[in-house]
Amino acid sequence: MSDVMVTLNGKPRKVPEGISLLELLKELDVQPSRVVIEHNREIRRKDDFKTAKVRDGDELELVYFVGGGSLAGDDPFAVGGRALRSRLIHGTGKFASNDVLARCLEAAQPDMITVAIRRLKLEGGRSELEGIDLRRYTLLPNTAGATTAEGAVRLARLARAAGFSDFIKVEVIGDEDTLLPDPQATLEATRQLVTEGFIVMAYTSDDVVQAIRLYEAGAAAVMPGAAPIGTTLGLQNLLNLELIVSKVKVPVIVDAGLGVPSEAARCLEVGAAAVLVNTAIARAQNPPEMARAFAEAVVAGRRAFKAGRAHIGLKAVASSPVEGLPV
Repeated sequence: MSDVMVTLNGKPRKVPEGISLLELLKELDVQPSRVVIEHNREIRRKDDFKTAKVRDGDELELVYFVGGGSLAGDDPFAVGGRALRSRLIHGTGKFASNDVLARCLEAAQPDMITVAIRRLKLEGGRSELEGIDLRRYTLLPNTAGATTAEGAVRLARLARAAGFSDFIKVEVIGDEDTLLPDPQATLEATRQLVTEGFIVMAYTSDDVVQAIRLYEAGAAAVMPGAAPIGTTLGLQNLLNLELIVSKVKVPVIVDAGLGVPSEAARCLEVGAAAVLVNTAIARAQNPPEMARAFAEAVVAGRRAFKAGRAHIGLKAVASSPVEGLPV
């Protein structure tokens, strides 16, 4: 059997002519259950691995998932029909090790965690998220790295092919320095993926009108950033967050830029349904303790929102009556 040249994860590679996808995975020492294969831009079903053959000039992408506070059970929040007890969505990227991530997840007890879609490492080595029992969580794959609507849609389809869920966090970056989202491309990708049956959770800026348009396009949740991704600058525009909460009829989940638990509590206090936190936990001096603190903060913030804050007045009012005061 002669060799042919294919493009595998963006690099030229010689493989035996006519080799099946399953045989190729065995040659690469890759477990079929842990990978999604895109063959000439067509996502292959796992049932097809044995029969689909590789030919000269084929393009192959092998991808997998990498790392991108519960309330009482009587107050869950629902996204796309899925009830979640915890209002802290936990990121999985930037952690020093999988062991640290595992301890953070144990401390925070989230129901939903984010995962990114990346090319499978063909050179061996420890895989990201190895040792993390993903079955314990609702997975939120994201399209991080996409800079066009087409790219985001492609990543979403690959995520669905992995068989975990129809959830997808649409993230289309429009500026490399600020990592702020591209409004038009985000809206375009959201519309397309909604028509394909995805449960779209759309990452956006704190633009009120853009949030409304994403809601109108069918997003199951709108995810405005508190500040640019990874900065931990904290909540920069409380007014716009409150306006977004009042304008859209789906969960508003504050995503990106939070720095400390008090900011997460503030988001919940004004009506946000949840927060997504990654860097502030992963880069803390004690990540598991910070994860626990964020989990506690969202519980406090939600409890305060349900309790209803006291009236804001401009005139001081004594908390103790003056009647009966000895003079």
